[in-house]
Amino acid sequence: MCDQHPTTTPVRRPLGRRAVLRGAGGLLVAGGAATAAAPSAFAATSQNGWPAGYSNEIPLSSLAVGAATFPAGVRSGDVYTVLRHVAARFDATVERLYSPGCWGHNYREISGSTNLSNHASGTAIDCNAPDHPLGASGTFTSAQVSAIRAILSQCNGVVRWGGDYSSRKDEMHFEINVAPGDSRLSSLAASLGGGGGTPAPPAQWALVRQGDSGFRVRHVQYLLRQRGYSIGIDGVFGSGTASTVRSFQSSRGLTADGIVGTNTWTALVLTVRNGSSGDAVRAVQTSLTAKGLSTGVDGIFGSGTESRVRSFQDSRSLVVDGIVGENTWQALTA
Repeated sequence: MCDQHPTTTPVRRPLGRRAVLRGAGGLLVAGGAATAAAPSAFAATSQNGWPAGYSNEIPLSSLAVGAATFPAGVRSGDVYTVLRHVAARFDATVERLYSPGCWGHNYREISGSTNLSNHASGTAIDCNAPDHPLGASGTFTSAQVSAIRAILSQCNGVVRWGGDYSSRKDEMHFEINVAPGDSRLSSLAASLGGGGGTPAPPAQWALVRQGDSGFRVRHVQYLLRQRGYSIGIDGVFGSGTASTVRSFQSSRGLTADGIVGTNTWTALVLTVRNGSSGDAVRAVQTSLTAKGLSTGVDGIFGSGTESRVRSFQDSRSLVVDGIVGENTWQALTA
């Protein structure tokens, strides 16, 4: 699906069997049923049923994650919120994104088909395309595939991975897998801090650096230990903690400045929930206590910790699910 990403405007071809044509009264006629008009005068739809068009015909928002930009961006609103999350988690947990090599909207057909690609509606992204070419299988390690599965699991069926295609694999590719108006998309976007038809603003995390002390520093130290680094938990951001932060940043392709900001936080955190255990859970428990929800720091995410997480989420107007994902981590560090 994703082997062609021209930088010039492609010629619009006659619409294939996935297209819908404008009928009388300005409605779109598809299989005999009248529906609302899409933005494009040609009223095409991509493979997943979303209205497709050139960049001046559909709402697009710029997308940049880590060191990568996705040319032309992706569809604004809930689609943006979800695909930005996928890209951010891919960057943090699968492999670092880079440019050029990541792709967003592009009005074109699927390679070898007359159907419009989901890129044509701004509902798909490609990640590090040169490393994961169309048709190749096994371009990710087993650990990377597990990380991709975790991202897909969090997206609850809203996002499909090209590595799961039954025929030709497309391991660089992630796409929206529900039709316009499907409540699962809006619910997922809301849980990620977006929704409302507008792009989610970039996350704002607390800045932590050498000379700081307190629960945020403990939070950083616990997460570093969770990531396999040998570090004491004393709540003091000294030279040793700064050195360990720089080592972690270098391992993830981040600027190794020893300062824990948005990109470093995003790379450090991982989702924990009832049944999880370890130092990441201790970080949650430490922060909950600092926020006034006294919690024993035993590293075991049981019913008591879940109850306090839910109370904290409710107090911050977050989705109350008891799961500590990116939004809850961010609030805990504020």
